[in-house]
Amino acid sequence: MPTVGVKDGVGCFPDKLPEAKRTASVIPDDFEHELATCFNVKGRGLVLLASCGHRGIVNSVKRAMEVSGVKKVHAVAGGLHLAPQKEDYVRETVSALKEINPDCVIPMHCTGEVFISMVQKEMGDKFVRSYTGSRYVFGA
Repeated sequence: MPTVGVKDGVGCFPDKLPEAKRTASVIPDDFEHELATCFNVKGRGLVLLASCGHRGIVNSVKRAMEVSGVKKVHAVAGGLHLAPQKEDYVRETVSALKEINPDCVIPMHCTGEVFISMVQKEMGDKFVRSYTGSRYVFGA
């Protein structure tokens, strides 16, 4: 039976694996099962928490809006998996988030400095820097 998933952190760049590993019977993970957690905070809107947004954070936010019927997004937080992406893709993501207009964006572990600097510049006070041990309370 073939192995499914990311192994040793290189699943994002399968072309960089040694040939012996690239030709092994491994099925790349398409991340269709990846989940983001979403809460509808009374009086605030949706708070979306991404673990490592391989499916695209904008896709996750739009799907949460669709499923919940809530159009107001209060916060987008978590690993947005933009560190390995090219600058143009990151720029498109920032532009789409600006259209969604969340009250705050809290990028975490795998988001990358390119995204962080763009959000700081283009979304100003909506950017919240997260650190190990940060605690966020969403509510009235």
